[in-house]
Amino acid sequence: MEHIIRIIGVVVALGFVLFSIDDLIWDIISIVRKIRDGAPERLPIERLDAVPPKLLAVMIAAWHEDNVIEPVIDNMIAALQYPLSMYHVFIGVYPNDAPTIAAVERLGEKYENVHMVVNSRPGPTCKADNINNMLRYIRQFETERRWRFFSVTVHDSEDVVHPYELKLTNYLIERHDVLQFPVIPLQKMPDIRSVFRSMTTGTYADEFAENHYRTMGTRESMSAVVPSAGTGFVISHVILDGLHGAPLFPEDSLTEDYKLSLMLTQKGYNIHFVLERVPRLMDNNTVRWDYVATRSFFPDTFRTATRQKMRWIYGITMQSIKISDIFRTGKMGFAARYSLYKDAKAKASNLMVLPGYLVFIYFLLSLFLPLPDMYTRHSLAWGLCVFLTFMMVFRQTMRAVAIANFYGFKSMAVACLLPPLMPVRLVWGNIINLTATLKAWKLYFLGAGTKKKKGKVAWNKTDHTFLNRHVLYRYYRNVGDVLLEKQYLSVSALSGALRRSRTEGRRIGDILLSEGAVTEEQLMEAVANVQHRLFIRDIAPFANGAAADFDGTLLEELAVYPLFSSKGRYVFAAADATPIEKIPGLLGVARENCGFVYSARQSILAALHGGAGPATAAREAVGRLLDRDAITMEQAVLALGYQAFTPDILEYMGLRDTEPAPAPVALAT
Repeated sequence: MEHIIRIIGVVVALGFVLFSIDDLIWDIISIVRKIRDGAPERLPIERLDAVPPKLLAVMIAAWHEDNVIEPVIDNMIAALQYPLSMYHVFIGVYPNDAPTIAAVERLGEKYENVHMVVNSRPGPTCKADNINNMLRYIRQFETERRWRFFSVTVHDSEDVVHPYELKLTNYLIERHDVLQFPVIPLQKMPDIRSVFRSMTTGTYADEFAENHYRTMGTRESMSAVVPSAGTGFVISHVILDGLHGAPLFPEDSLTEDYKLSLMLTQKGYNIHFVLERVPRLMDNNTVRWDYVATRSFFPDTFRTATRQKMRWIYGITMQSIKISDIFRTGKMGFAARYSLYKDAKAKASNLMVLPGYLVFIYFLLSLFLPLPDMYTRHSLAWGLCVFLTFMMVFRQTMRAVAIANFYGFKSMAVACLLPPLMPVRLVWGNIINLTATLKAWKLYFLGAGTKKKKGKVAWNKTDHTFLNRHVLYRYYRNVGDVLLEKQYLSVSALSGALRRSRTEGRRIGDILLSEGAVTEEQLMEAVANVQHRLFIRDIAPFANGAAADFDGTLLEELAVYPLFSSKGRYVFAAADATPIEKIPGLLGVARENCGFVYSARQSILAALHGGAGPATAAREAVGRLLDRDAITMEQAVLALGYQAFTPDILEYMGLRDTEPAPAPVALAT
């Protein structure tokens, strides 16, 4: 009996080592590469606005989402720091889902850039089918409007989208074929009372922090497969051009996102993982780094978590990855094929938890009961266990660093130090993964025959909830955040101004101007960002005869300049001298015929005294498109404001027909 127990101990320990040793080697290589190459180069966040905004599309597949879709879109549009006319949201619904259709119709009436796409078949089909149907609609939409979206972003119907996501997309999409933003599960601030209540959602936070803070960047740097997370996934139009009418997302997998990213990697497309952060000043006057990521709720019960993870494990390891993919040579190098093995082995390595915990229970009992030793000191099994302990401490340390960066020290302590070496949350997460893997194997052998696996799969979706409005406000950007981001102001100067603002009851902008901490132009640019208005630094390209329609003295008194007019409509540049809502009445123009952007008072006065400038090709083209109602007033302002960036600014922004992408690679489906 004692001999059998020791054999079991050796087999279990050896199994853990075999499934874990490659992870240790991968981690060591990534650490060595980081030490050798130094910290990755960060994007110049302060320069994002220097690139003209391009047309971008956002897609959301919705089935029975009437309880969340309206607040989600309201929050997205209120938070995004990107011109409203330069992105459009397409929501895919089904004809037999009347409540969701009604909710999306209300959104379409409220926002001109929100569009409902009704599937031709009753739901639910599958998420891939819903997205492919939206892509067909978007191509038709482009043809009708003579527009071109430079990318489409896939989001879920419960996502909290970061204010700067589209800004970063606009900046990066010319350099990369595909972008994947981090996904950060939402969780409550940990305390003693909520430790066990939020245990399940905490396991998602731990795993996503480790994968998206550390693993995905390492994969990209080693030219491995960077898998899609299913949301915050950006696809450039170059890839859409390569479809030649074929559907983009595979409809024969429960994890269509992972399978698509694998297909794109096999075709040689570049998938860039975007790990960028922006500074935020907290109430205690400390700076916190805010990652540009997608945030959302994840399942909070054992049943819903195992159901979702079963779908992931089955779809990734049993439907998307084939053994031949790991050994097939081609455009995927060794690191890419090895990363597939790392993903595929989960269907076996997760099962090791069961014998591992049984052995651990036996060890605990042996401390109090006269049981035979499973691991005799200095034996092979004992040495393997010492090595496993080292690997476990090493991996927990790496995970702790990731969690601390995403969530802070308190969350890290709850996740990794309660108790040390064998945290409760780690054990609970392993049990969830074990159960989900067993369910996936059951589905593989009993629940899906060969024919079903090759056909379309039903949408096995997760029920969604969303944050309250007062909680969402903490994700919005304020004037101080923008000033820090653009490096116009130091943290100490902003902290001092905030203290004076509270004690003196004055606006922080007035305090900063009086102290000379910022210029009027810098402050107005920050205010424009927060209020979702355009900021025009140089009015000279707009100088025209529209100012002659008004009393020059009144324009100067109000610090307002008419940038241009079309069909009785005007766009005015205004400073902070007069409330915008009062300007139409003072100038005698109907409110619905007025649009406003911000500029510095000095620039407005210079334009009023400078007279009309010479006509330009961009101004003439913008005028023609405005007369045909082919572009909006905001798009016209953007085109004229950025006309020095490129000779044909309208085409660059996607507001004209463009030639097909040169020789795209066709995708297999």
